[in-house]
Amino acid sequence: MFFGKRFSGYHKGSLSGLELLVISLIKNQPNLTGYDIIQDINKKFKPMWKASAGTIYPLLERLFKKELINVQEIVDENNRKKKIYTISEKGKEELKKALKGNFEPSLQTLGKFIRTILQGINVDKNMEQVFSCFPFCDKHFGSEVDEEDISRENLERIERRVEELRDYKESLKGRIDSIDQQIRHYKTVLKELKERREQEAKPIPIVEDDEEFENF
Repeated sequence: MFFGKRFSGYHKGSLSGLELLVISLIKNQPNLTGYDIIQDINKKFKPMWKASAGTIYPLLERLFKKELINVQEIVDENNRKKKIYTISEKGKEELKKALKGNFEPSLQTLGKFIRTILQGINVDKNMEQVFSCFPFCDKHFGSEVDEEDISRENLERIERRVEELRDYKESLKGRIDSIDQQIRHYKTVLKELKERREQEAKPIPIVEDDEEFENF
């Protein structure tokens, strides 16, 4: 599962998926407590996986020892001691490296997998939104390459992205054609059903005068 997968990027070793998740939560929501982190993870990933204190607190201790997060002890309004966590500068850098080096290709692969197994299935609007995320759309493109870097690696990365976007454009054309075909089909069905309804409808007799209702 993702949480147990190891991701390269940390200079003294690799980070697990769960470690990356926790670091990301702390980066996006500073001053979280361990309890907050557990609740947030369980809210997001229930029922796939449930975080526990026995898992999260030792993990936070490891991240602190690696200098990837900062810990501050405070006293709340009820005079209880709490530890709050913030990401360190080193943590930001290592998170960026791990995400850039691992998640971009992983998400592209996941997108291809989802499209393949669900090909031909009539998906709802929410699934269409999911599909639109794979591969990265053009609004993310500029943030993923260095426009000043003339290294061969950066040039090859941009070339790959251009090809990926071209392929994605073609796949979108195919999906749009499929949607247009479905629209035409259902319009034809709707027209035929309306015609049948008109043909099978019984005419309602028109009453010329009120004689029939005099005894009412």
